[in-house]
Amino acid sequence: VLSMFLLLSCGKKEKEEPAVTAGTPVTTGNPSITSLTEYLEMNATTVFLKKEILRSPFQGFVQRTFRNFGDRVHKGDVIFQLITKEGAAADSVSLSPHQQMFRGSVEIKASSDGVLSELNFNAGDFVSEGEQLAVIANPLSAAVLLNVPYQLSTKIIINAHCLLVLPNGRTLDGTIVRALPSVDAVAQTQSFVIQSDGLHDIPANVNLIVKIRDREDRRAVVIPKSAVQTIETLGEFWVMKLIDDSTAVKMTIGKGIENDSLVQIISPAMKLDDRIIIDGAYGLPDTARVRLSHE
Repeated sequence: VLSMFLLLSCGKKEKEEPAVTAGTPVTTGNPSITSLTEYLEMNATTVFLKKEILRSPFQGFVQRTFRNFGDRVHKGDVIFQLITKEGAAADSVSLSPHQQMFRGSVEIKASSDGVLSELNFNAGDFVSEGEQLAVIANPLSAAVLLNVPYQLSTKIIINAHCLLVLPNGRTLDGTIVRALPSVDAVAQTQSFVIQSDGLHDIPANVNLIVKIRDREDRRAVVIPKSAVQTIETLGEFWVMKLIDDSTAVKMTIGKGIENDSLVQIISPAMKLDDRIIIDGAYGLPDTARVRLSHE
């Protein structure tokens, strides 16, 4: 019996358990120094500053139009021919040669060069005295009208440069030339005029984004934006910093300038050889065991 027991004991093989490496896999990186600029981004609209409005000098009818919407016109070009109500009525009766000297017909001419941006009437339409017939816009007067919340108006500096971003991705350099001396009663915004050499081929009423430099630091200590953690109310920000190869601790930070990919760290002071978790830190406790994926 003893011999059988010894034989069975020697035949047993202990099961080998696989080795388990503790810690959350993370990727780390180091702070760096770079130039960082923060911009104010606000919506704006293209406008023509110089417009000529053609109006009817009397009550009557449009006999003929000589231009179409969008046509380029020059000073002195005839745009409309109008006739008074009396003149239109006289066409249906017989008049003496003396009475026919003036039939109440007049030509409305352009007083400036430009493009017909509005054409409000066609031949046969009735018009009232003083009614707007058309608008001639001068493309050379194209500008951008920026509406700024009044509490931010002190950040807008006259003669400062800015960047104009069009809906198609095209960018233009602009200059803030003046502020309009009034505030919208409802929106409480103040308007600023921006000029750019590249607006001559841009139509009016195009919505675009204006980027104005707000802050800049040429030697900012930055980390990737993915490294920064926060609470739902955005009242606190922190990163996870490695104190050795397998331990990370929470470090509350103060942010400065940031862009789409980088965040400036203004407190506490960081060294360029500090190891910060840039991927895998989400949900880690204040002190966590980690495993380095790669650096």
